Amino acid sequence: MKTVLLRPPRRDARDRGLAIPPLGLAYLAATLRAQGRPVTLLDAYALDWSWEETRQEIVRLRPDVLGLGCMTPVADVAYRAAEALRPLVGRIVLGGPHATALGEGVLAECRAVDHAVVGEGEEVIGPYLDWLEAGERGPPPPGVVHRGHVLRSHAVRRDIVDIEWPARDLLPQRAYRYLLATRPGFATMITSRGCPFRCSFCDKSVSGSRWRARPADDVVDEMAHLVRHHGVGFINFYDDNFTLSRRRVAEICEALLQRGVDVEWKCEGRVDGVDPELLQLMRRAGCRTIAYGVESGHADTLKKLRKDVDLGRVEETFAATRDAGIRSLAYIILGTPGEETADVEQTLRFVREIRADYVQFSSLTAFPGTDLHAAHHGATLLSAAGSNPVDSEYHRVVLTDLAPAELARLLRRAWVGFYLRPRPMARLARDAWRSGSLQEGVRLGRSLARWSLDR
Repeated sequence: MKTVLLRPPRRDARDRGLAIPPLGLAYLAATLRAQGRPVTLLDAYALDWSWEETRQEIVRLRPDVLGLGCMTPVADVAYRAAEALRPLVGRIVLGGPHATALGEGVLAECRAVDHAVVGEGEEVIGPYLDWLEAGERGPPPPGVVHRGHVLRSHAVRRDIVDIEWPARDLLPQRAYRYLLATRPGFATMITSRGCPFRCSFCDKSVSGSRWRARPADDVVDEMAHLVRHHGVGFINFYDDNFTLSRRRVAEICEALLQRGVDVEWKCEGRVDGVDPELLQLMRRAGCRTIAYGVESGHADTLKKLRKDVDLGRVEETFAATRDAGIRSLAYIILGTPGEETADVEQTLRFVREIRADYVQFSSLTAFPGTDLHAAHHGATLLSAAGSNPVDSEYHRVVLTDLAPAELARLLRRAWVGFYLRPRPMARLARDAWRSGSLQEGVRLGRSLARWSLDR
């Protein structure tokens, strides 16, 4: 049974964002290949294929099964691909966070989708294909949603050590870029799944709350493989919380140093997950940027978001990160329900005070699968194209008590006020040059310039 895993093309000509490797599909491709099943992985987005070019490639391949990954912000693109390619394939299956959060609702939203996978797909995809080959007799295997059948429960994988590394050889590796990379040759990795924290805006429907991590040696083996066989100079770790275990981070860093793996990297963590000694070790082992979920400079907002950190710890961690020679990126949410303009302005002052090197400002979205989505009321629809210069989304449901025009003004002020200064602009220009992302740097600069004139 021939399977094609597809990342659809760009939505339209306005979507000029950088391409990041579709790791979820690459993991599935590796799993199928290890089982001896024929699989093709197509990243039409990274290859900048048109919708017609993608259709022609599917005509050529004629797969029995077409697999699509789907996050909520790009669900419309996945649905468009399913509808356009429906006559050319046998079965279409959708997986990822959106499918996991909605379950059978996905099949109602898009009639062209035959089945959906709930949870982590590596252990589902094999039984699913066996079921198809058997003529779909009886109920589908656990984790598969099928019209007319009640979903059978499917627990997330307890141990991720035996999951195959992503099939990166099936991807256009040279097409991937990241603006904040400090070296050319970009790749992404996931070294753990699940998160035990309780942030109300975070979707943990796929991997759950139980943190499951790969051993340090396995992580470093994959990093060394990327350097040696794919020419990678910079790795972005996509773990929800890379720094959850201090001992494991230290073991990874020590192994990198002992083995002389020459690579630089970025990770994401909480401000209460690091300390000065660990940060110094991470810097020596190649860490160049850490992204922290700061979210707000307002204590009441942090409580509403259930961040379980205090502002004093934020200040201490950003100072320690700076002292270690590691750059910081602060994720900030503006306009959380209950916030007034003065509260947002307080957060903007706080970002300056902690001296973050980079900031990503956004509004609060209640994605399916989050506690916010289950409880929100009175959501306001804003145009994302006018609220965030790095978003590829055009519309999103935003939770806020602020008037849409006021929130848009504050977001514009935040981005322009932070980045249209000599030092941040020089830093971004340097990163764009080092990472080979000059076009993205120019695009971001133009977006910010347009915002500065639109007052």
